[in-house]
Amino acid sequence: MNKYVGSLPLLLAVAVNFCRAPGVPPVAAPDDSSYVLPFPVGVGRQLIQGNNGPWGHTGPIAFAFDFVMPIGSPVTAARGGEVVKIEKRFRDGTKVPGEENYIFIRHADGTFGRYYHLTFGGALVDSGARVKRGDLIGRSGTSGASAGPHLHFDVTRECATWGCQTIPIVFRNAGADSLIAGTTYTATSYTSR
Repeated sequence: MNKYVGSLPLLLAVAVNFCRAPGVPPVAAPDDSSYVLPFPVGVGRQLIQGNNGPWGHTGPIAFAFDFVMPIGSPVTAARGGEVVKIEKRFRDGTKVPGEENYIFIRHADGTFGRYYHLTFGGALVDSGARVKRGDLIGRSGTSGASAGPHLHFDVTRECATWGCQTIPIVFRNAGADSLIAGTTYTATSYTSR
């Protein structure tokens, strides 16, 4: 067995930090991350697009994640905070940019977790609500500019609109890494922090 396999999470964080753009904050090792996968513990979801993916995750959304999720699947808070903005009035399957249903959550450090393409009525929290990591917040869908049912999740720093620069993160409960498109990740249990 390769002696470096157990070091993969740390090596990943070091590599991402070394290559990050100026002004982009460093990435924590998975065990130190404040983020968990945005779906319930025990559930597995395929990552169809991770960092700098081939289908549009470049530029401002370079550090976004797309997880395959059937319409109506539970979406949970990847990190606790205050819900600052929601949209839930658009129908699934229109493929119209700007008609995405979403939830934005502001975290204690000023970052925002953004959950896009929720189903019609899929935001299960209201603006102003306080949520904890792992709380049920919504239902997945395929609203707006979406090629199929999935959840788009990303994190931005001090910016809660589309077009903001995303920042790199890792998920503490995704196993060895959380960046490989085509891999199914099962949310493992985690200790609260």
